[in-house]
Amino acid sequence: MIAWGPLLAAAVVLGGGFGEASASGSQASAATIEVELRVEAANAEAVVAHLIEPGAGQQTVPLVDRGAGVHGIIIEVRKADYLVVFESFANGVSTQSQPLRLTELGLDPALIGVLPFPPTTEPEFSSDTRMWGWAGLALAALALALLAWWALPDRTTPPEVEPVDVVP
Repeated sequence: MIAWGPLLAAAVVLGGGFGEASASGSQASAATIEVELRVEAANAEAVVAHLIEPGAGQQTVPLVDRGAGVHGIIIEVRKADYLVVFESFANGVSTQSQPLRLTELGLDPALIGVLPFPPTTEPEFSSDTRMWGWAGLALAALALALLAWWALPDRTTPPEVEPVDVVP
């Protein structure tokens, strides 16, 4: 019973004719993982899982009846956070679950290479540092204004015009 604790804690209730669903996995090779999918579908005659790889195609796999309305499968897939849609068939009627990612079903994100972002440890600027930054910016603006005033010609006096000799 202890082994089921982590699995049941990560289970998601799907609704719409489905009960709890979960995904767990392990590393199979450098490029693949082994995923165990489980879903409760009490009155289903058959259950399949549609695995949709991001940016690729869809793979449909049948789930095995494990008794007590639980269906499951162990499948080896490429490392990706597949979108999973369960579909049950009962009395000629098909019912689909809401789409969920493997990580939403409880698969460890580290298995597919998705690691959480580490918290930033950079300290924020203190109010003194910000004050000196604004003072430096104001000083730079003043220096540019003085440079422009010095470099511009004096516009209050008319320019000196030299007489031109005209030869008849």
